[in-house]
Amino acid sequence: MSTGAEISVAAANAGELNKPKPRWMPLEGNPEVLNKYLKNLGVKSDDYEFVEIIGFDEELLAFVPQPVSAVLLIFPITDEHEKHREKEFEQAAHTPPDYSQAIYFLRQSVGNACGSIAVIHSIANNLEKFQLDSHKPLAHFLETTKLMTPEQRAEHLKHALDMATANDTIAEEGDSDVIDRDEHVNLHFVCFVNVNNELYELDGRHPHPIKHSVKIQPEQSLDLLRVSQF
Repeated sequence: MSTGAEISVAAANAGELNKPKPRWMPLEGNPEVLNKYLKNLGVKSDDYEFVEIIGFDEELLAFVPQPVSAVLLIFPITDEHEKHREKEFEQAAHTPPDYSQAIYFLRQSVGNACGSIAVIHSIANNLEKFQLDSHKPLAHFLETTKLMTPEQRAEHLKHALDMATANDTIAEEGDSDVIDRDEHVNLHFVCFVNVNNELYELDGRHPHPIKHSVKIQPEQSLDLLRVSQF
């Protein structure tokens, strides 16, 4: 399987450098849409679903079903955030990455795909909790890319037509007006996950996973919510 994946990436790289970046239709960030998207991808689970976090006060967190396996944060991209991101990139360029090799991380190379990438991160780093339909897109994508680098996975996603179709089909079903794939969207998704009792922020625009200096106890899944707030 790894040999085939390498051949696929090599073929994708040949002659692609000057082509414009592909763009998907942006996902709407509401739980109903995201849960439909999980089914489109082939995620089978009666125990887990996306729910809205309406606040970080303790009484509001108590309404979030337990256990929590991942948190998706959706936020507007501002000038302040971009400056902060540039500083992170600068630091990352001079600092060896510090993260567990157990983490599945995917760089973003497809425009408007941050929602899909956040969903992929949430499932790929919790595979022991889910069944994946082997005939649906996500199982095939994860199996094909499991030995790839984050950059190779990003390149592979650019050519994964079944993943693009699963995204665009759901993007047309949201409550908001459908946004054209070529339109600029200033909202961004990132995913927070607990890997080996450590909190990681997975942002496809970043060179590598961001490990936060927080320990999460296995029996305290609400900690994932508490420490992932900004």
